[in-house]
Amino acid sequence: MEPWISAAVSEIGLRGTNEDSFLEAPDLRLWAVADGMGGHSHGEVASRTAVRALKHAVLEGEDLPGAVAAANRATWREARHRASDMGTTLVALRLHTDRWELSWLGDSRAYRWSNGRLERLSRDHTLVQQWVEQGRISAGEARNHPYGHVLTQAAGLEEQARTDSLEGPLTGSEVFLLCSDGLTDTLGEERIAEVLDDMPPADPARALADAALAADNPFQDNLTVVVIRRHP
Repeated sequence: MEPWISAAVSEIGLRGTNEDSFLEAPDLRLWAVADGMGGHSHGEVASRTAVRALKHAVLEGEDLPGAVAAANRATWREARHRASDMGTTLVALRLHTDRWELSWLGDSRAYRWSNGRLERLSRDHTLVQQWVEQGRISAGEARNHPYGHVLTQAAGLEEQARTDSLEGPLTGSEVFLLCSDGLTDTLGEERIAEVLDDMPPADPARALADAALAADNPFQDNLTVVVIRRHP
């Protein structure tokens, strides 16, 4: 039995199609979320291409940053083939015996929940995030900024992408959350922490998705949630 279990939910929200994709591969200890862009079927193709290429690269022996780079190249080739500007975010988590490893492109996020605290692990690849880091706007101003989803990096936009990666030790008690911005834009981090604090044992991903769908958001985007935790 694998030491880690996961639950995943993807919802269309109030959009015409669902351009999100996710990956659950507990045998590889690999999980991912991708949020496609490009409109209609092209965004869906981009996100699906990225997660498939990611898994294939890991199966071929690539480390996680190399696998995310391979997913970028596969999405870029597919975009050229379709003569489309499609692309996708991609956030991928791999768990090893004593450490976690994270790589990403775009603004889909990874969090760690441990000892009643929610910690964001990933850094958004957005213009607004750059402005926050430069001190031009505050974090509060960034949340509802009209340029909030202008990406500076995403899979499929260029043949070579600048992937970010991070790793840390496993304590054994943490829970990991991967999600598209349909969750974080609607709930915000405080509400996500509240739901995780009262985490239902059966399906925490469903609980987070239901909380977002029940919120008052007339522009509810596609949302995808993957929750990874130790086997009870």
